[in-house]
Amino acid sequence: MTRYSPDHRLRLLLGAALAAYAVPATAAETAVETAAEVATIVDDGGEAAGDSYDGTEIIVSARRRDESAQDVPIALTVVGAETLEKTGNYTLTQIQQIVPSLQVFSFNPRNTNINIRGLGSNVALTNDGLENGVGFYIDNVYYGRVGQTQFDLVDLQQIEVLRGPQGTLFGKNTTSGAINITSKKPSFDPEFSGEASVGDYGYYQLRGSASTGLVRDLIAVRLSGAVTERRGFLYNDTQKERAQDYSNWSVRGQLLITPSTDLEVKIIGDFSRQKQNHVLNIFAGYFGTYADGTAIPNNFAARAARFPGYSFPTIDPFARRGEADGHYQSNMDGYGVSGQVDWDLGAAKLTSITAYRWWDWNPANDGDSTALPIVTKAQQANRQRQFSQEIRLASDSGGPIDYVVGA
Repeated sequence: MTRYSPDHRLRLLLGAALAAYAVPATAAETAVETAAEVATIVDDGGEAAGDSYDGTEIIVSARRRDESAQDVPIALTVVGAETLEKTGNYTLTQIQQIVPSLQVFSFNPRNTNINIRGLGSNVALTNDGLENGVGFYIDNVYYGRVGQTQFDLVDLQQIEVLRGPQGTLFGKNTTSGAINITSKKPSFDPEFSGEASVGDYGYYQLRGSASTGLVRDLIAVRLSGAVTERRGFLYNDTQKERAQDYSNWSVRGQLLITPSTDLEVKIIGDFSRQKQNHVLNIFAGYFGTYADGTAIPNNFAARAARFPGYSFPTIDPFARRGEADGHYQSNMDGYGVSGQVDWDLGAAKLTSITAYRWWDWNPANDGDSTALPIVTKAQQANRQRQFSQEIRLASDSGGPIDYVVGA
């Protein structure tokens, strides 16, 4: 078992962007609907498409300040809360189906890779010494390990997928793009939403969110949670139980403090846990002969036959049956806390984001995938700890010059 030491690092993002105010770029293929719909902005000239677009302005933070999506001269896609609810998408793997040029490959949470326009990282196994080329952010906090993206997403306002290098404003590990996710803010007016879904293989999902003001115009709170369960769709003949099940629950709490109209403080805490009896390998085939029909010496079938009483497994992948005798699991926890301060100075806004995050990855596998006690446990456990601090000053006046400077 390899165990990585906690990584306490101060991530320093130093970038300054000074850009002359320009006429908003036209869009070649813009499927912009309401702020709760999908908006795709491309950067090579053209007209808006989509009969359902009603002219509602879509606000994004792709350039580290709130502005209209039409004013951002980069290729981006915005997926809003209503679209996520209508399509039933609650994981990044599902969201890729409605976002052009976004690919998410996940063999398990640790071996997950995100590519944009075919660029990002190797789609095979993960190298823990290398970080991804697509940055992943939730509420302005960078998530250092891609595995953290495989939890269920809870109570989102919108998802922005930025294509192309974003290092100037988002820092390192964004050579092919960035995914910028914003959750719904606390509301001073009481509100509640809930949803329940059921499906085959014992699938069910419960999602809920509630928000209210604790002190009028001063303190508001929001609490969100989700539970997703599904029993396994494979069967282990050795242990007489199902495998490849799924269990995920997430909770997220936010506290909003507004001492004045110019100052806003937001504190966020979240915890997610995922447990799976995964992975149970099934036999899809084996090589026992060479191309000319000659038997391969000491092939798999020949070695298995040496064990008294052991019968060769049935080669039928569509039977969805395996025979592992060792323990297998794919479990992880992810949790963190962050604080964001926004101070409106009139002509500019000063923002500070401080965050600390944990990620624990605890897998186990039957290394030989048979009922024989050869390699009964194989694993690669990970421990990720990260501290981040960002401060930036962004123009907020809409004048002839726009700028962002930060570290």
